[in-house]
Amino acid sequence: MVPVHADDYVIQPPGAADGGLDGLTLPAVFAAAVRAGGDAVALVDGDRVRTWHEWRAEVDALARGLQECGLGPGDVIALHLPNCWEYVTLHLAAASVGAVTLPVHRGNAPADVLSLLERVGPAALVLPSGTQEPGGPLSAAVLREAVPSLRTVLVTGEDAAEGAETVAGLLARRAGERPRPVEVRPDAPFLLFPSSGTTSARPKICLHTHDSLLTNSRAATEDSAGPFGGTLITACPLTHCFGLQSMYSALFRSGRQVLLGAWDVDRFLQLARSHQPSVVVAVPAQLHDVVSRARESASGAGFRPERVLTAGAALPPALVREVREALETALVVVWGMSEAGNGTSSLAGDPPEVAARSVGRPVRGAQLRILDEDGRPCAPGEAGELYYRSPSMFRGYYGEPELTRSVVSGDAWLRTGDLASIGADGLVVFHGRSAELINVGGRKFNAVEIQGLLADLPGVGPLAVVAKPDPRLGEYPCLVVTARPADPPAAADAGDVLAGPVGLGEVTAFLRERGVAEYKIPLEIVVLPVLPRTPAGKINRRALEQLLADAAAHPAPVPADAPRPDPRAAYDLVVAAVAEVLGASGADASEPIGADVTFREHGLDSVASVRLRNALAEATGLPLPAAVAFDFPTPAALARELAGLNRQDEE
Repeated sequence: MVPVHADDYVIQPPGAADGGLDGLTLPAVFAAAVRAGGDAVALVDGDRVRTWHEWRAEVDALARGLQECGLGPGDVIALHLPNCWEYVTLHLAAASVGAVTLPVHRGNAPADVLSLLERVGPAALVLPSGTQEPGGPLSAAVLREAVPSLRTVLVTGEDAAEGAETVAGLLARRAGERPRPVEVRPDAPFLLFPSSGTTSARPKICLHTHDSLLTNSRAATEDSAGPFGGTLITACPLTHCFGLQSMYSALFRSGRQVLLGAWDVDRFLQLARSHQPSVVVAVPAQLHDVVSRARESASGAGFRPERVLTAGAALPPALVREVREALETALVVVWGMSEAGNGTSSLAGDPPEVAARSVGRPVRGAQLRILDEDGRPCAPGEAGELYYRSPSMFRGYYGEPELTRSVVSGDAWLRTGDLASIGADGLVVFHGRSAELINVGGRKFNAVEIQGLLADLPGVGPLAVVAKPDPRLGEYPCLVVTARPADPPAAADAGDVLAGPVGLGEVTAFLRERGVAEYKIPLEIVVLPVLPRTPAGKINRRALEQLLADAAAHPAPVPADAPRPDPRAAYDLVVAAVAEVLGASGADASEPIGADVTFREHGLDSVASVRLRNALAEATGLPLPAAVAFDFPTPAALARELAGLNRQDEE
């Protein structure tokens, strides 16, 4: 394992060394927040409540514990955790001793996690205790063998498996102690952010310094979010740049942070009604859930934040309107990426139409330009590729200087791969992702990865994995194939015999066997006679995306006389489909779901709920809407919808 140092930097953006940054370090920002906050509550994670002074003491104790484990400047500590007190406290502790944090997304499959760890070679890794079953792919023993650089494995919870220690145990052992002094410079590395790329199937790893990302976070906090000293709840994972920057925003304002371990709309509403946050940070799919629940409740949302910040996926104008109406609040829309942090933002005081049609203006210190395919500047309002430059941008892709130079010019302009336009009023309009990047409710992956795996599926012909628009997830992966050739009779000398297309179940099983994360597995298959191609002979992804977008925009209506199952059969069908979806994903499906238990409570996440919709649509022949499992979130409610009883009630 080689520590991360400034020698790893490839990019030196204009202004980075001559006043374009604020001279910040995370330990200094945290110390200022502690001085301002004092004995006020700083952090809430379930029943665990800490004041600023109490949190400071825990950060110091864990920092001393990390030093005891041999961690120091440039060493990497990987955090494969949900939003929890251990995550935020260890991130601060790591920065205090000069170490570098590597956030590892919880949605990653074990194979993805291991691949990332092998590339980076961290000195320490922190995981949930539930990953430590003996012989499991992320157990301490397996990890230490696969990643020789690992000196320390920590787990949350009360019990540690062999070869690991609990975070709580390390904290208790060093309680009351402070770390040995370490010089932490603003230009020192402190974050390695994995980022799905548009040109490669494997994640790129963005290297940030203290001063770069923190200057960007402070500018975004002051310019777009405005001042607040109240409470912030983020529904976004802290392993994503947008989520982690919300933590920094709270530090800059000495605001209380309330942590939500995983997305659950009912739990979120419970926290929001209890803590009455002044700021909420959430991706569009989560806002969709909040609005839906607020409509179902006689008392509405039950909280009224000063502003809601959102990013991570395309934001439909209708959702902008619905959020403002349901929460009676201002909506701030952010465009960003792991390389840039927050790149553009609308303002809380902007007219509603700004958030509905744009992603605002560049944040302080950032420059944007739009170029056409020939590298010429686009006219105002003309769409082209977005280029970004800022003193606070990343310093390169870790360990891949040539890849960095392929997307960042000599004068530090980053080719984002996103399509956008800038109007005469300076507002930036986002026109979508480029290449093969698919964004499932804020979780991104490259279609090249899945296409490469499916190319090995026996008998499959030309294919493409393409994003299909979805009102809740933003988009999800759809597999587009042609009818595949079957093995012709031995005596035949004619052309290929066409067989039926590859089945969704076959594709799903094939990818799960290879350890692919659930959100990357196609949720639908579309069969075409031939795939459209460009003049160069490549599959025309733009044409396929338009085809799927048109289909999503004009779904087939359910005929009034469409045959429907009777209520009992519909209920049994829903219960069986839930068990099938859970069982196929490897979850425990031994206990049948109760009639009034929500699908979320029973273990179905967003992607599994779409799979449930697909299974029921196939079984009934009904063209069910994409969000049917969210609009009717229990077996009883969904069975009534399938049986047509809700329509009878309306009549």
